[in-house]
Amino acid sequence: MATESRTDGEPKTATEERIREWTELVNQGNEHFEKKRTVKAEECYLKALAIAEQLAGIEAGSGGDAWRQAGEADQDRLSKSANNLAALYHSQGKYGLAEENYERSLDIKLSLYGEDHRETAINYHNLAMLYSARRLYPRAEILYKRTLEVREKEYGKAHPELMPVLQNYALMLKKANRLVEAAAVETRYRTIRELHID
Repeated sequence: MATESRTDGEPKTATEERIREWTELVNQGNEHFEKKRTVKAEECYLKALAIAEQLAGIEAGSGGDAWRQAGEADQDRLSKSANNLAALYHSQGKYGLAEENYERSLDIKLSLYGEDHRETAINYHNLAMLYSARRLYPRAEILYKRTLEVREKEYGKAHPELMPVLQNYALMLKKANRLVEAAAVETRYRTIRELHID
């Protein structure tokens, strides 16, 4: 195995170097994304995904369930990479690509953490927002409710972690012309916000 010197004098493995490269690409991609430089963000995220797949022992573009053979850390990197790419595509209105990557990320999170974990709930929420944008309101609503269930169980019924979900759920209900239900969700959002105003 190829090695390089670490600053602390210990040899650095090729795997550690690839993980460092993955981390740098994700950070650069996030910075580009925040600054609306979507082409550069996509380049970074695609390179990071390729490294995550390589570290997980997946042949480029093979997809499927090959990730199941990888270790937890490799699966986690793969899930994060897919989620980052999905968020970028979502912001660009490339909903098909976004859904494909959100679902890949969710599949991995379900395997790693199960259905009732806060990490999995992040993916439920992301997919709910995507389905809402695509006007697939019944699918979105199921995932908004599922996200709320998981977060309520984790944090309680009046925690600030519920606020973004309630906000997005209310917006979806408005778009679906379910105004009475939207008002009830907004009231709950405002109640939680008022409890946590400094």
